[in-house]
Amino acid sequence: MSQRIDSPDFAPGFLWQIIIVTIAALCLVVFLHGQSDSIGTMGISSPNSIFPWMIGGKQTIGNGLRAFSGKPPEPPPAGDRARALVPVLVGMVLCPTIFFLGWRRRRLAGLSREERPPLKISGYTFCGLVTIFVVVAVVPIAYFGERSRATLYHAQAVQENRDFMINELNELAVNAAQYFILPKSLGGGGRSFEGYSIPPKSEKSEEASYKVTGGKNVAAFHATSAKYASCTIDVKVDSAGLMAWWTYKGEFE
Repeated sequence: MSQRIDSPDFAPGFLWQIIIVTIAALCLVVFLHGQSDSIGTMGISSPNSIFPWMIGGKQTIGNGLRAFSGKPPEPPPAGDRARALVPVLVGMVLCPTIFFLGWRRRRLAGLSREERPPLKISGYTFCGLVTIFVVVAVVPIAYFGERSRATLYHAQAVQENRDFMINELNELAVNAAQYFILPKSLGGGGRSFEGYSIPPKSEKSEEASYKVTGGKNVAAFHATSAKYASCTIDVKVDSAGLMAWWTYKGEFE
């Protein structure tokens, strides 16, 4: 028999016990994940999660939606408070305390490897599994969560810049339409965009820089973002002052 199989560190059947506990934990996680899918399909609901910050996130989103509706924020219900408190007490206080105290007791006992009692599914082992699971799970969750937040903030900033540029292009389109209508005697184009140029104060803003090519019946605008160099918008204004043929490039796509 190999030394691994005959090791006194593990009680008989310990491996099968670990496998059963692992399968049960995976089934629990899959079940809770399936229950939390209702957040995206049925509105904001209470997520069934072993991680308490999921419940806090749900409460924050819910109060944010209430604020947009002009309603005051509401405190979390007692059920959500309990579901947030229990994982903290069990997974981050009780289990680590029991595990590390048991580990300290085994170290202070000074027993040799052969004299130590074999490991088996017990309160100490279970608390050790919970502690390791929390430590291993929290680090990638925090990393990917921060990456998701950074990606979201960047996407929101890009969308905000795009919206500002569209608004400024609308203002330029109005100015170009006025030029088209005015007769040449009044400084206009006399039913033509030829000779039209963007007013100097509007050529560049905090959001973008703008160029225009004036034709007989169409003025073509080209906008380059001042914050994201690869992002551009092209649009044409016809003789009726209508904007069409929008083209977005870069992160605006």
